[in-house]
Formats: sequence, structure tokens, C-alpha cells
Amino acid sequence: MDPSRPRLRGLTAAALLAAAGWLLSAAVPLGTAHAAVSDSLTLTFTPQDIWPPAPVSDLTAAAGAEGQMLLQWTAPDSNNNALTSQTAASSYSIRVATFSVSSVGGSTTTWWALASDVSALPSPAVSAAPPTPLTPGTTQTLLLSQLWPGATYYAMMISYDAVGLVSDSDVPSRTPNGQARALIYDAVPPAPLGLSVTTTSLSSVSVAWSSVTAFDLRLYRVYVDSTPPYDFTRGFTVEVSSGSTSTSVFDLDGDTYSFRVAAVDRGSPSYEGVALESAFASTVTLFVAGIPRLPQAPYGVSLTTTATSATLGWLPAVRYADGTAFTNASAPTARELNGYAVYRATSPILGTWTELTTVSTATLAYTDAASAPQYYYYVSARNKSGASARSSMRSAASGDIYIVTPDDQSYFYVPAAYAGPLIGVGVDPASAYSIAASSRPQDLGGRIVKSVTFSPFQGGTTADDRFALAGLGLVRLRYALSGSSVTPSALGAAAVSPVPQNMSVYWYNGANWLQLYGQLDAATQSVAIQTKYFGEYQLRTVERTGGFFFNPAGLSNRFVTPNGDGKNDTVVFTFDNPRDSAVSISLYDLRGRLVVSGLPGGPVSNSQQWDGRSGGHVVPGGVYIYQIKAEGQTFTGTIVVVR
Repeated sequence: MDPSRPRLRGLTAAALLAAAGWLLSAAVPLGTAHAAVSDSLTLTFTPQDIWPPAPVSDLTAAAGAEGQMLLQWTAPDSNNNALTSQTAASSYSIRVATFSVSSVGGSTTTWWALASDVSALPSPAVSAAPPTPLTPGTTQTLLLSQLWPGATYYAMMISYDAVGLVSDSDVPSRTPNGQARALIYDAVPPAPLGLSVTTTSLSSVSVAWSSVTAFDLRLYRVYVDSTPPYDFTRGFTVEVSSGSTSTSVFDLDGDTYSFRVAAVDRGSPSYEGVALESAFASTVTLFVAGIPRLPQAPYGVSLTTTATSATLGWLPAVRYADGTAFTNASAPTARELNGYAVYRATSPILGTWTELTTVSTATLAYTDAASAPQYYYYVSARNKSGASARSSMRSAASGDIYIVTPDDQSYFYVPAAYAGPLIGVGVDPASAYSIAASSRPQDLGGRIVKSVTFSPFQGGTTADDRFALAGLGLVRLRYALSGSSVTPSALGAAAVSPVPQNMSVYWYNGANWLQLYGQLDAATQSVAIQTKYFGEYQLRTVERTGGFFFNPAGLSNRFVTPNGDGKNDTVVFTFDNPRDSAVSISLYDLRGRLVVSGLPGGPVSNSQQWDGRSGGHVVPGGVYIYQIKAEGQTFTGTIVVVR
């Protein structure tokens, strides 16, 4: 951009004048020349501007208030010529960018093409027209506003004269690392005022505040803490966009909460500089009633014993009972989890439980140094809302497991020999099943006098309706009496008498309710059935003969598909056998030939099952006749093998 300067040495007077920007013309009068008469010569000089303005020699930049940069320079000579008088330039052009000439290889031309003219700056900056050039030697300034705080801005300028000649770029921009620049000041946003917090439900609040003025405002941050001394080091935050001045906070437990709000401006990584946060104008503390939100019950309870001690271990609780995961399972807050309690009693149901200890969330084992065979143990997780449901219970004598319903009377018993999947491997939560026991009072009425569910969850989280024990456990359902009648009954006049002898266990297989019968124990007011299945169980009043009985409804399915896909591979015959009599089941083809006899036991104690095989081989497809014999009675029917 440096113009070539003309050489002046060795020129004639006319050439010198021409070089100075003047044109010479001669006027000679017409007529005959006479020696005595002097010639006359008229010279006319017409100025011509061939000099571009001088480059600005001293452009500087300095940061002002937040987002401001002040440019300052000395007005240059329009002619850049020592032989002519100095005059003001016609106009300036100024550009800025957040990168330097050095960053584009030292090319002022490239930088100029990429930079932004101050007369049309990108948002949020305020565009500013350069001032009119003043008399050479005069100091001039230009203030730019709302530049991004925390960014370094670089500047360059050129000048124009009246005929459009352009100066070179300012001298500092052509000096290595000398380009005019300033780090834009970034101020901390003002603190939001007018903070108010009001409850909107048992477990939610509305937080509001007044807006703040900061052109680079990015968001508001609401702090929530429920742990004294309310220093906000163990609470949580909610971020709200800069266009809003209120927010709702949900899922609060019953507790005293403290709230405060700060304004946060823009910063890295999306913007230059650091995101700065304001001070806090005020803090509001109030009590929230909350909806109790208990942690999940510990599961994977292991047990090892000696002659005098018992050591329990368990897997950590990592979510609420409703299935919602803790924010940080490895470091739960007190509102999520604040410890475990270990209990001991001499009976798994209707026992008097003694709390032995409470341990921290990081402790997953406890040793009872005064154990004895008569003791049972369970573990409970705790948070600020209270205690979780009980874990499965372990017997010190046998290691057997009891999964007890909330009424503390019915349970699912798992022999220690089949307890492996409920204990898991090591400390891997995914390796163990938790079994959630619940009562279903909404089902009671009519013939249903008891309704409970034992729900298996793999890893404590994923429902698995197909999970079953490797062998038989036992479900014991306790009933209540009013006089000699079972309650609740709500039976009509034509219903069977609601006495203990007329009760049967039912199990829901995912499609139908199957009658499993069960053994009556009048002494404990319960009916028990040996089974390997979890799920929904009901105790219903039905007509029972008191002896062996088979109802065709006791068939698990009438079509057998022995293809190994896990669906209808077997048929289960379930019967009523209160005297535990010998039962014989045989299968015949339609020609009366014996196919198989002496079936193995089924998934419940009073059942047998057939896998569609004879002599180890799958039988041909077709209709087969079953024959069931017990206590001198014979029951027959048909099933179909589909291949």
C-alpha cells in the first residue's frame, strides 16, 4: 500500500513544477517579431493532486468500561508532500477483528478483507462511524461499544483524500506485533435483586427475581441447599435462560431449603474470556412439606456365620424406590441416601426387631459379634425422608431367605441352596436380583381375601417376569378371621362358605390365573404352596373337597410345542392334594398305547409336568390322552402335541 515517491533531483524548473503537481501552459501573442520589441509569455498553472494521504503513524487502542475500546491517532496530512501545504484528509475507514495481522501471515491486505468495518459491526457491538478528519497533527478518537468482553480486539485504519486516493494502512499494523489492540474489560454482572420463593405444591416451589442489565448476560443460576449451615456446597443448581426471571423447582423432599440466585455472563468455551458470576443479593429459606421419597431397599444380601458371629453384606442403594436414579450413585446426597441400618429378630414375621447399628453410605457390611442360630437379619436404607422397605431377611441358622410382605405376615421363602441369584457375585449390582414384596388391597373383595406380589428385578432395576428359582421355594399367605369366617369376604348369599378349608392359592402366569390349591395350616392361619415362580399370588375362597381333585383348568396349556423356545415346551398338571397322596399321571396315544408314565414334579409342589418326549425323543405331533390317578379316582382328558 506504499505509494512510489517521484525523484526531484536534476529536473528543470518546468519539470520541477510539474513534479510538484502543477501543469505549465504558454501563451504567445500573434504578429511579426521586431528586435526592439520584447516578447511576452503567459504561464498558467493548474494544480493536480497525485499524492495519497500520509498513513496514520500512531494508532493506539485502549480498553475502557466493559465492552469498550478507545482508538486514538493523530490526523494525517492529506497530501503527504513536503512541497505543499498540509491539509486534512477527506475521510477515514477503520476495521476491527479478534485476530491479528500476524495470525494471517502478516498480510495487511488479507486481514483487511476479513475484518469488520466499525460502521457495520456484528451484534452485539454498536456500530460507530469514524469521525471527520481534522487538521493534520490534531489528536482524534473513536469509542467502540459492546464488544465481546474478555476478547482481544485488533484495529487498522486508512485515509482517503478528496480525489479518492488511499493511504497505506497505519504504521503500527505494518510493524510486526505492533498492531493496535486492547483486551476488552469484562465486568462481573450485577446481583439479581428481589428474590422471592413461594410453595406451589407439597414438593415444588416457584423462585422469582428481578432482571439485571448486562449486554453479555447468558443465564441465571438458582442455588438450592437443604443441608445446614446452608453454604450451598452440597445442594444442587438450576440454570435459567437470560430471558426469564423465574423458574419452578420440583421433587423436593420434606425439609427446610435455602435458595439464592446469581447472574452469569458469557465466557468460554463458546465465547472469549471467562464466564463471570455475580454476587448474591439475598438468600431465602423456607420449609417445604414434600412428598416422602424413600430409597430402594438394599438387595444382594449375603451372610456368612461362625459359631458366635454373623456377617452381612449388601449391594448399595443407587436409586429411589420409584426407580429414579440418584444424581451421583457413588456420592449420593443426604436427600437421596444417608446410611444403612441393620436389624435383628428371632422370627422373620411378626417379630420384634432390634436396630443393631447404623452405618455410612460407604459401608456395605456389618458383623454381629453376638449372633446365634435363632436370629434373623435384614438391612434398610435411609435418607432424609425416612427408611426404605426391608431387604430380604436371612436366617443365621440356615442362610435361607425370607421375602416378607408389608403386612409382616405373608412371605416367599427361598432355601439357601437356590439363593445364589438373589445374592449376586461380588459387588456387581447387575449380577443380583432384588425381589420387591407388595400388597394389593385394591384387589380384595368377593372371593379374593389376600393379594400380594413378589416382583423380581434384575440388577435391582429391570423387571424380569420370567425369572424363577432353580428349585422349589414356598409362598405362605396368611389370612385373617372374624369368628370362624375369613375376612374380608364381601360374599353374596350363593357363595361358598368363607371358612379356611375353602381357600385356594392362585397365581397369575402373565395370561391367566391358575389355581394352585395349597396346604392349609390352621395353627398359623395360612395357606402355603411350594413354587419356584415369583409374581402375583392371591388367596381365594373356593369349593374344596378335602381330598384329591383335578380340574382341567389346572392344565397350564393344552397345546405342547417341544421345540426348545421356552414357550409351551411343557404341559403342567396342577391338582389339589391336601393329603399329599401318591399321584400317577400317564399319557397314551389315540390307539391306547402307553407313551409315558411316572412324570417328574412340576414348578409347584402339587404338580407334575410332561415335556412332549418319550424315551428321550420328542413324540409325533397329534392328540394324546392323559390319565391321572390318586386316592382311587381317575381323571382323563386330552392335550395336543404340535410339531
